[in-house]
Amino acid sequence: MVLTLSNPSNTYNFVDLFCGAGGFTEGFLLADHQRFRLVAASDINETAMLTHTERYKKQLGLDYFFLAKDITDQDFVDVFVQGIENLCSSQNSIDIVCGGPPCQGFSIFGARQEEDPRNSLFHYYLRVIEELKPKYFIMENVPGLAYMYHGKAVRKIYEQVSKMSPRYNLVGPIFINSANFGVPQVRERILFIGCREGMPKIETFPALYTSDVYVSCAEAIHDLSFLQAWEKANKYSNEFQATTQFQNESRHGRLFKKFNISHDQEQLFNHEAANHSPEVIARFAMIQKGKGLESIPRPLWEKYLKTEKKWCVKLDDTKPAYTVVTLPDDFVHYATPRILTVREMARLQSFDDTFIFHGPRATGGGGAGNKKRRIELPQYTQVGNAVPPLVSKAIAEQFLKALDSSAIPISSSKKARLRRVV
Repeated sequence: MVLTLSNPSNTYNFVDLFCGAGGFTEGFLLADHQRFRLVAASDINETAMLTHTERYKKQLGLDYFFLAKDITDQDFVDVFVQGIENLCSSQNSIDIVCGGPPCQGFSIFGARQEEDPRNSLFHYYLRVIEELKPKYFIMENVPGLAYMYHGKAVRKIYEQVSKMSPRYNLVGPIFINSANFGVPQVRERILFIGCREGMPKIETFPALYTSDVYVSCAEAIHDLSFLQAWEKANKYSNEFQATTQFQNESRHGRLFKKFNISHDQEQLFNHEAANHSPEVIARFAMIQKGKGLESIPRPLWEKYLKTEKKWCVKLDDTKPAYTVVTLPDDFVHYATPRILTVREMARLQSFDDTFIFHGPRATGGGGAGNKKRRIELPQYTQVGNAVPPLVSKAIAEQFLKALDSSAIPISSSKKARLRRVV
């Protein structure tokens, strides 16, 4: 088989499916915004489209195709491919497809349902990949997918990939922890890497941080801790200066720096505290750092502070956060009795402060039964569903090495050896 080799100085085109707010997109551009070119992105939700396009089209000035459409629609592939061909010479000029098909049926949070239709979305994801024929693709998901239902989902993924043309070597599941890549959060995920036949395999993503130097909650968000319940702010507080590298990089904007974009250094977005009742504030105040509702003294719990909520933990300022999810009332701030703001949650996911989340801040409780949350995709949900950009950056850097190595011309002596072998 003859492979067309690219010059290492060329850009590499990537596509972001199930993109949400844009965690994968953010990380690829952080890895090398001059080498990686966003060609197209897609999500079923129009609020996700708003957040994504405001960031990458309006703020960063990128020209790419966005499709707000259900990937299970019969004409999805045709419409998506046409949008790509309007920007590229052909649909086969895509180097990487990245995405995280929704995984609620496999998550440890909420009810697990084997027949949840969202569990089969990877089939449609792979259908797009087979049409685009990228050099690589990546699927990100929760660790539960590897174990649930006796590994049935993993077997299905391997089975479908084995039938694809061109052939792909599939690697995974690869287990990663976001804290190992500078994210102030112990967020475990699995990755599947598809390597088109003839391309170097990508099998590992070396950790950049060890547990003794993980970024803690305080290192990430303490400069935002000036809000009390019921308060909001559109500027930073002079009394809470940025004192860590993570805080300073978040304020200035890692991606803005790469794009040489200036902005108002005092302006702050998505920083609004919840309107808690006195009872809720009292309950939060009694939870011990790093512990949950069980740490509230029993007499107070039984007489005044009892709630039907099953899980709620107060952050430990000296450690990374637990996995950020889509429900904001799972985490209590370590220094003030309130849940975290959208901006604080975004920091724990490693989003820059310059990244603005659009749409409603929240849509109330109700768990899985809250249909409004699915339709409107509130800011908290956008944050919780995202791939942390610093994780995506580390992934993209490995792709860049592999793509560049595949583009290195074969030396004359090696060609001669190959001829002798043949």
